[in-house]
Amino acid sequence: MNFGSIFGDTAAYLFSPVTIAYALAATGLAVHFGYAGLLNFGMAAFMAVGGYGYAIPVLSFGLPWWIGMLIALLGGALFALLLGIPTLRLRADYLAIATIAAGEIVRLLFTTELFHKWTNSAGGLAGYHGGFRDANPFLPARTDSARGPGTRTSCGTACSA
Repeated sequence: MNFGSIFGDTAAYLFSPVTIAYALAATGLAVHFGYAGLLNFGMAAFMAVGGYGYAIPVLSFGLPWWIGMLIALLGGALFALLLGIPTLRLRADYLAIATIAAGEIVRLLFTTELFHKWTNSAGGLAGYHGGFRDANPFLPARTDSARGPGTRTSCGTACSA
């Protein structure tokens, strides 16, 4: 039994981008619904703004992953400001309706054919995590050297992990 391999694989899953994204979403829901008691259906919109704010600069403009991360954080903060000012005094069902409407607007914007060049419409983006994986000391070295970190795939997800 190789405990180094077991702990290494566990650390790779714990510090993967997907795990971090779900942990941040759960924390956001805990703050909104758990502590404040506000029903917010717009969490998916915040995740989409952050996800596309990260992936578009990395794939379309070839920027490093950490600049994509800063752009995603600034995009999420700007979206929070734009959504927060008009909904500041809303409570209960009205906040839920406003946030679900904002979530649908963001979803439709990212899946429209107008922005297909940057968002790949309903197909989504893939291959944006190469720079992050290279910088993560817990993940094993990448074996897909033929595809660069900014390469798009036609399958909509990462075809080979």
